[in-house]
Parts: sequence; C-alpha cells; structure tokens
Amino acid sequence: MTASRSRVFGAVLRRELATVVRTPGYWLTVFGLLVVLGGVLAVGGGGETGFIPTIVDLLMPTEVIVPVVAVVLGYRALLADAEELAMIRTYPVSMATYVCGVFVARVAALVGSMVPFALIGGVVWLTASPDTTIYATHTGVDSPLLFVRFLVLVVLLGIPYLSMSMVAGVVASSRRGAIAIVALLLVGGVLGGDLAVVGSLGGDAGSGSLPTRVAIPPNGAFRGLVFEHVVGVALPPDSGFVSSRAAIGSLIGWTVVGVGSAVCTLTVGGAVGDRLERLRVRIADARDR
Repeated sequence: MTASRSRVFGAVLRRELATVVRTPGYWLTVFGLLVVLGGVLAVGGGGETGFIPTIVDLLMPTEVIVPVVAVVLGYRALLADAEELAMIRTYPVSMATYVCGVFVARVAALVGSMVPFALIGGVVWLTASPDTTIYATHTGVDSPLLFVRFLVLVVLLGIPYLSMSMVAGVVASSRRGAIAIVALLLVGGVLGGDLAVVGSLGGDAGSGSLPTRVAIPPNGAFRGLVFEHVVGVALPPDSGFVSSRAAIGSLIGWTVVGVGSAVCTLTVGGAVGDRLERLRVRIADARDR
C-alpha cells in the first residue's frame, strides 16, 4: 500500500511539475519578478553597500510580491482539474495523496520562481563595495550566509499563501470566484494581520505578549524572523523582535490549515456529490416506473 501511494504521489508530482513548466505565464512571472527586484535594488542603492542593506531594501516589496506570486501559482492548481476530479476518483487515489502531490509540485515551482532573489544576491556579492561607512557602528559582519537565510525565509513566506490559495480553487466554482477569494486572502494577509495586531495594542493584552502576537499573520512572522535572524545578527544585542518558535509555528500552521482544508473539501465534496448522483438516479428510476 505504501509503495502504491508513493507511485501515485510521484505520478501526480511529475504531472504537475510538467504542467507548470509548460505554462508561459510561469516564466513571465519569474522574469517580471527579476525586473521588479532589480528596479527596487537600483532605486534603493542597498546593493552597492552589502547584503544587509540589500535585504532591508527588498524586505517591504518582498512582503507583497512573494504572496502575489504564491497565490498565482496556487489558486488554479486544483480549480484547473475540476473536470478531472470525477475521473480521478474512479482510481484508487486518495484525495490526501492527490492534494499533497499537487502541493509539493507547486512548492517546487515556488522555489524555482525565487531564483531572481538568488541572482540579486549574486550581483551584490560581485559588485558591492567592501569599503562602506554603514558598518562603522555595527559589531556584526555582513555575510552572504545572511542572504541565504533571507532566501529561506522568503520561501517560507510564500508556502502558507500557496496552500491557502489552493483552497480558493477548491471552494470557488469559477475562475472569477477564485480570483475574488485570493484577492481577499492577499489583502487580509498583507494588511489585515498587521492591522489586527496594531488594534490589539489598545486592549487588555500586555506588551509582553507582543512578540507572539506579531507572529500570528504570515507577514508578521516573516518580518520578525528576518529582523531576528538576518538583520539583527549584524546589530547585536538587538533581539526580541518576534518569538521565533511562534513565528515558525505560525507559518507551518497556516500551511497545514490550507492543505488540510483542501483535502477535506475535496473528500467531503466528492462524497456529497456521489450521494446526490445516486439520489438523482433513484428519482429518475422511480419516475420511469
């Protein structure tokens, strides 16, 4: 049974990867991301001085761009297969295996779409001046390893949005409906989470719980981890931007919620659909009699 599930998972994974690679929009998205990041870096000027200034320049645009790329990759991942789901259910393929195969393939595509970030890091490595006054008051060291940490966190930011956007494709009955849902997802994730945290400052919650509350929305978790483990490394003893455990748990939690919701929706929806179809057949037979 395990070997069979592995083969099915591998088949779904390969099929989904081939679908993404053959989609022109995917490559246009990667190219557009490279253009945007290059423009931000040229305007900000951080690339001329080192990795930390580059990360600071890219931080705010990243919080908007990466979620957008993730939902573009995810919102049609299951919606596009709506007509095929009935056929897929005729095979011994569980919805969990199917959704996980699609999800892992889309995560791989998301990682591939982040190549422009790596290219920007390579350009900074080759061109940044070693003589810069910005580090005169820093006791930390600017390092390409910090940029690698940033890249890892960028991918971790996109994964929850990818999983949640897949749910939109399952719930929506049309492409327009899916777009409307993911638009709300983006607004709620990029702006709503931070606004909720700011609004909670006037309540009874103490300031001691702020590092944990900041980590609840994906963007807050990402931003806090960047300040805590990337930018903050060059600025000791600054720390306490966010609870790292809560931030990582938040990113994982949102991802699990998205994938789990997609699996449950497809499973329950399929069962309900089968029962409705059997009921329709029975009613038709009764009328014929």
